[in-house]
Amino acid sequence: MIILYISILLLTIIILFLSLGIYVLIKKSTYFSEKEKEYIVFVIDIFKEYGDDLGIKQSKEQHKKLVEELEKIKRKHFKIEKNDKT
Repeated sequence: MIILYISILLLTIIILFLSLGIYVLIKKSTYFSEKEKEYIVFVIDIFKEYGDDLGIKQSKEQHKKLVEELEKIKRKHFKIEKNDKT
């Protein structure tokens, strides 16, 4: 009877670790096609270049901060290196 309880406990622990592993993998992955990734990167680049000219109510500092955050997102989720042309 003790062996049964120990085996149930071990199986429960194994299931818990496998579930946590699957959760971490799903949380880290993004499900975008290559076309969608290119479009999102394009929109980020357009905002970076022409965000001030679009008439959005923001200061230069806010625009700079938004561009920095968008670049972080682009590097993190789309594995694109920073290409500064300036």
